Amino acid sequence: MLKHFLLIITSFTLIFSQVNNSREPALGQWRWNHESLEWTHDKETHAAGSFGLYYFLKYKTKLSTQNSIYTVMTLGLVKETLDALIPWEQYGSWGGDGWSNADLTANVLGIGTAWLIDKYWHPGSDIKLSISFHYMR
Repeated sequence: MLKHFLLIITSFTLIFSQVNNSREPALGQWRWNHESLEWTHDKETHAAGSFGLYYFLKYKTKLSTQNSIYTVMTLGLVKETLDALIPWEQYGSWGGDGWSNADLTANVLGIGTAWLIDKYWHPGSDIKLSISFHYMR
């Protein structure tokens, strides 16, 4: 159901977003942010936020792995849609520079890293450390 809702919202924003020929960004005008995946503070924030949100959803709200990944990706898509439709020049932190595929890539990197750690690292069972002291005369 959420998948269908996301598809409808994305389609709606792409089809019905206003066309504005002026150079001044306007609310509802779809904007693209053609940036590279240069590792900046913004990309670190996207990766770390997605990483932390995955763990929060999985272990505090007890969502399944699949639903945690799906929810974090959906929130990332919603945030990028807001960035595309709400100009930061007029609305501050509520808006953004436009739709950024680089931001979504950083989100996927954060989720993927969290999933890999969650799946393959099991503290306590992987490391068996025994310490002993011997006194010899």
